[in-house]
Amino acid sequence: MDIVLKERKVPSEKNGVITVRRGLRRGFTVLVDGFQQSGAHLAELWRRSLWGVPEKHPVKQVLLLGLGGGSCLRNVRRRFPDAHVTVIEWNPAMVEIAKSLKFFHTKQIPEIIVGDAYEVVPKMNGRFDLILIDLFRGGETEPRLASDEMVAALSRILKPDGYLLLNVYKSVALIPAFERRLSRHGTFSYKYDLVAQFRHVGQGRVGDQVPEGFVHPMQSPDYLVGGWEPGAQNASLVGKPGCLGMRWHFGPIWIESHTSDIPPDIDRDAPSRLLIWQPMTKLGKPAGWHRSWIQMNPLQHGFADLRGKTEYWKDWSDHAQRHRKKWFKDERYEIVEVPLSDFAAAYHKTGKLPMIRKDFIRMLDRRIQYHGDRVHLFAARDVRTGQIISGLAVVDVPDASVSMHTVAFLHPKFEKTSAGTGLIDHWFSHCQKTGIRFPHFGLLWAPGDPGAWKGYSKFKRQFNPHLLLYPLPLIRFVRRQKTAA
Repeated sequence: MDIVLKERKVPSEKNGVITVRRGLRRGFTVLVDGFQQSGAHLAELWRRSLWGVPEKHPVKQVLLLGLGGGSCLRNVRRRFPDAHVTVIEWNPAMVEIAKSLKFFHTKQIPEIIVGDAYEVVPKMNGRFDLILIDLFRGGETEPRLASDEMVAALSRILKPDGYLLLNVYKSVALIPAFERRLSRHGTFSYKYDLVAQFRHVGQGRVGDQVPEGFVHPMQSPDYLVGGWEPGAQNASLVGKPGCLGMRWHFGPIWIESHTSDIPPDIDRDAPSRLLIWQPMTKLGKPAGWHRSWIQMNPLQHGFADLRGKTEYWKDWSDHAQRHRKKWFKDERYEIVEVPLSDFAAAYHKTGKLPMIRKDFIRMLDRRIQYHGDRVHLFAARDVRTGQIISGLAVVDVPDASVSMHTVAFLHPKFEKTSAGTGLIDHWFSHCQKTGIRFPHFGLLWAPGDPGAWKGYSKFKRQFNPHLLLYPLPLIRFVRRQKTAA
């Protein structure tokens, strides 16, 4: 219990009588129908919830639905002091109370829109890095908050890598309503309150669905076989459409591997072997399978989806968009396709990855032998001298409508140029011209991967890839069926 030092009643057409109470220990509390709209409890709830948004995440635009007394706004300011905050509050009396309680500094006054959020949000054109929803009438939420129209509007104005925090309180039915369009990444609770964190689907949560029409490159027979040495006798393509895989052996040890959400058929006429099934999004474990305790495959891949995106770069980060403009203004360099010998020579001159550089070149040579002109070696070079400063090798996989990012490099002397972004833009443009829907970035760092991968993965993330974080693979040992003599 807190000792009340002062209390005043504020009449309101929208909420009836609003109680503003000052306590000895907990400071100011704002109540409607006995339910706290602002105060120490909600301040702690939002403080804990905001810690779920990384401090290094570029939060520049924040949208707050429901000002209450303003304690949530104070926590936003403390966590992201440089962000521009837009508030939608339907009750003018609440705005005046927040001002009187000085929950925001005079130099950090937010942009306040007095209006009904359910009418204002669908008309908004801006996009936000962080959206906080705290919409209550007393202790109740309006049914409109769970409507598909409202959730769709919020999803539209949330930036591709943004965060949405929803104060659920006791209205747990809100969660599945938001999960129809967004992916729930966690919940934060404090006493009897609950805040759910949502992000767009494909932001690194195990089990997130892939876009309709996406075909994993490991379901392309050409791409699967092209990863092996030409004429390899120890490996063969196996499986069925939708669940293709490779079976290979090292001496007497046989292994079979599939990457698909469709379970592989069990061929008991084949040699006894370890069967590895890597689902993309499926989380269940069918009978007879065992969940591996280690990840035998990449932890996470990333790919872009160009369907319906003529101006694909508008989904990129602000930083990437700036470098794209800078690249097009820089007349010193051009992007051309080059032979493997030139690509390899420029790559070796970077001095990077000395232990595996030759392996990457051998892999490219193998892909060129198998795929021919579907392998593209893009190079950014000096127009005057012809010196290659950066390169990007991709493999087009038309039967999956995928183009695979395979090898990339940037000479250290030219790291301050925008060549890397220019090559990605050239690749995306190439995909559009050739009718390929998914530029596939390959590996992106995830917790558990080597720290050395973080730098280039951070670069890739600027281009808004859909992150496919794989569940742990399923395994089983299949014994060869004995035939009657």
